[in-house]
Amino acid sequence: MKRVSIILILSLIIIFILASLALGQQTQTAVAKYGKPKIDAQMDEVWKSANEYVTDRYVSGTKGKVAYAKFRVLWDEDGIYVWAEVYDSLLNKDNTNPWEQDSIEVFVDEGNEKASSYDNNDAQYRVNFDNYQSFGTNASKDYFVTATKKTDFGYIVEAQVKMRTRKLKEGMVIGFDLQVNDANMFGNRVGIVAWNEWDNEAWRNPSYFGNLKLEK
Repeated sequence: MKRVSIILILSLIIIFILASLALGQQTQTAVAKYGKPKIDAQMDEVWKSANEYVTDRYVSGTKGKVAYAKFRVLWDEDGIYVWAEVYDSLLNKDNTNPWEQDSIEVFVDEGNEKASSYDNNDAQYRVNFDNYQSFGTNASKDYFVTATKKTDFGYIVEAQVKMRTRKLKEGMVIGFDLQVNDANMFGNRVGIVAWNEWDNEAWRNPSYFGNLKLEK
């Protein structure tokens, strides 16, 4: 009887762990309000009505020990706008690999197909705390406008990501994610913290993006 009880308890624990993992991997949906801020790393009034979200999926690194961001998103017909306040006590850009510098990444899937590989309307944008831009698949400086500012808590990024294949309108849902890369004093990436991503796959697999709903 004792053996049966132990097996039952272990089974319940396993079920709980699997359910927790599944819940943690659910695709999230954020809401972007309509608005067009000036890209200067200064918070315009229009940002104050935007919903605030937090990067709290720790792809690598431990909560409380690596950088994270609070962010907001706006949109207009030409693209989306991101305001990110990154909490990072040590800023480093020594690594020649831009993804290993202290930076944020913005992922966009204009069609929101949730495909397993990038197509023409998916793109990966990156900017470090010193406003140095770098790019993954399909992205370029022609579609990315950024400004950054160092702060007492880390740094601020304000960015415009222009759409490459379509105009945006109210009611659309596009694929979206925001990721923080955290470097240590030696220039090595020690943390990846995202809003929706959970497995370090977004750079090659858009099905890991969350959803961004466009509202007026």
